Amino acid sequence: MLALPGLSAATDYPLMFKTLDAQQAMSFAPGATTYAMIQTVKPAGIVKAPPATSNHPLYGEIAAGSDQLLFRLDESKGNGTGYDRMIVDVNRNGDLTDDPVAGLVPRANGLALFAGPTTMLFGPIQAPEKLKIGADRPVFYAQVYLFMAPGSISGTSLNSTVGEVLPRPGWYLEAKVEVNGKQHKVDLVDANCNFHLGDPERPTKYQSGVNASESSWLFSGGDSILVDRDGSGGVASTLVQDQSSSFGPVFYLDAKPYKVTLSADFKTLSLDAWPGPLAELALQPHGEQVSSLDLAWEQAPGDWVLLHPGVEKGKAQVPPGNYRLYSVQMKAKTASGESLLLTGTKRVPEGGIKAVGGVTTPLQCGAPLQIVLTAQATRAASSGGILGSLFGQAGPAQIIQASIVGAGGESYSAPYLISEKGALRTPPGPTFAVLTADGKQVDSGSLEYG
Repeated sequence: MLALPGLSAATDYPLMFKTLDAQQAMSFAPGATTYAMIQTVKPAGIVKAPPATSNHPLYGEIAAGSDQLLFRLDESKGNGTGYDRMIVDVNRNGDLTDDPVAGLVPRANGLALFAGPTTMLFGPIQAPEKLKIGADRPVFYAQVYLFMAPGSISGTSLNSTVGEVLPRPGWYLEAKVEVNGKQHKVDLVDANCNFHLGDPERPTKYQSGVNASESSWLFSGGDSILVDRDGSGGVASTLVQDQSSSFGPVFYLDAKPYKVTLSADFKTLSLDAWPGPLAELALQPHGEQVSSLDLAWEQAPGDWVLLHPGVEKGKAQVPPGNYRLYSVQMKAKTASGESLLLTGTKRVPEGGIKAVGGVTTPLQCGAPLQIVLTAQATRAASSGGILGSLFGQAGPAQIIQASIVGAGGESYSAPYLISEKGALRTPPGPTFAVLTADGKQVDSGSLEYG
């Protein structure tokens, strides 16, 4: 299992530095990234800043791997005129006076959608001199959403959250890797926008569910790898073709695991056959329908990282250890010749399996799917209430919810149908009927996916 044809010894591949303009950064799909909340109160980490023109400057902290980037938004033309200046503490010293000011991306770039009063794009935001890679400087763009018009922020309470920032990477490193006579394009992306590469995604626990009683986790804050898995020459990760994975200890090409190493100067990418033993996971009951898989691997006690193993004929090779299902994508042909595509996630950190080297271990996921329906009778308190506004009058109502659950306990989002020509559409929503106790139908309708 350790003898991987075409790569018997470590091979170094040169990395090329690539930059993205604003338009490219907005359409680039590197997989999971990070975001930050915008607040009215200055974080304690900002110890010095230039005088603000606005009476209501806005602040936040961008989680950048194990670190953070503090920032401030300002209105250069005065209160309520719109936030058009952004200072990011790129050198991480808590002093905003020695950092460059980023302005709005102009409308001339074809990004008019991101030049309004509540939706903006700032950048490019450059790394400091000491973080240059050779002669090149990493950059990112900051996509800003405000939940209200700038003139309304003065009326918000202290510590209010008034918006969010979504950093967009503006650079990546690219290598051309050859395995088994096939050449792949591999892009290493600074998805968390901290001007550095090689950060794995880590889980963050949060409360969810009814009355916030259920503990869930979310893997985020790491870098990404985009791979030209189908040999087309493109690395875009789309709903139909998932070509992204979290940067981590194991890297997959053609469903084979490798160890990936970056040189200290980020000039070369080294690939080695995975040095340790391997276990095999058999995806059941219908592993042949699974096209993509994400697993949480406990590489050390309590240390979980995200793996994106290659799936081949319903099986995957992984290092031995404890695993939990995190996400799964299924693809299957329908009777009409279209392909049905569903993506499921499991955010509850419980259960799991233990994979043993040299042994095949079953992993439950995917079909058969179960449609879980709940219907709750309720009554609108008055015509002015929420239900009254929905149904137009006070009176009895039924709250109907449907969810799609897989064999591993994962929950699926809306399905998609893909035609033979690649056209994407959503199938009709499911229909329902309301019956009396003796079986008489009194109403019917349809549900929307959500």
